[in-house]
Amino acid sequence: MKKIIFCVLLSALFLTGCSQKTSSEQSSSSENSPVEVTLAETEETLPPPTHAAFPEADPNAVTFDDENFSFAAVVNDDDTAAEGTLSVESVDGNYMLKFTDTSTNTDNLDTAVQKIRISVGQLLKPDQLESVYSIGFDCYAEAKSDLFLSDDGIYRTVPGWIGGGGGTVCADGNWYSFSDFSGSGINEYDLERSDACHVEFKFLLAESGKKWDSTVEDVNFSVMRWGMQNISDFYIDNITFYDIEGNAIPLNPSEPEAGETDAADASDTETSEETVQESTSESESELQDTETEAIS
Repeated sequence: MKKIIFCVLLSALFLTGCSQKTSSEQSSSSENSPVEVTLAETEETLPPPTHAAFPEADPNAVTFDDENFSFAAVVNDDDTAAEGTLSVESVDGNYMLKFTDTSTNTDNLDTAVQKIRISVGQLLKPDQLESVYSIGFDCYAEAKSDLFLSDDGIYRTVPGWIGGGGGTVCADGNWYSFSDFSGSGINEYDLERSDACHVEFKFLLAESGKKWDSTVEDVNFSVMRWGMQNISDFYIDNITFYDIEGNAIPLNPSEPEAGETDAADASDTETSEETVQESTSESESELQDTETEAIS
């Protein structure tokens, strides 16, 4: 009897061991087998686009699509002002004014200020100046070094915070500071070039005379970028002037220079005189042919 019980127990233990071994082998096999990824899972894990689309400009905005930036200049009026050059560059098919920083380095990064002056007198007519209540534009920054230290202890080639302010001389002859601006944080800490930071400067005291008019000798405003966290270049696009009701003010269309106009007029005159001479010569030739036929 004891032998029978012993055999039954031995059989039970053997079956249990086999069951555990089979289960373990199945688990190991499952872990090593390739995982099938469906199309839906792949689409959900795709990385986001590199950059958001460029903002659509108002029809009356300065878009730099004509590559003209004669109304813009770099400002070097103090020791903190960064030196640089201006150009119009195409970024992903979009033309923008670019400030290429040539002086900011590790020693002056904390204090350097990038300054650009926009001459409004070349963009608006004198009778439009008093209507300007606010100025809007988009700006971007593009890193050119890897000095930014992220929270995870890695140095990254990103521009970091984008912000600053601006100002202008108003009709009373005094310097008037606009409010500060700050970026949205989109891609400022992720990619070499940030997405757009939209800025709006307002003449908050326009009713009290803090505005432009025809008496201001040099109508301009400055854009200043400070607080840089990495050596980077600065872009500006879509400069738009608005009246107190928020309507975009039409830009003053460019007119041909006097020399070009005179040359065009002279060319037209010469063409007309040549046409008259040709017509006269043809008439005289026809008359001679007629007289010859009559004599014959």
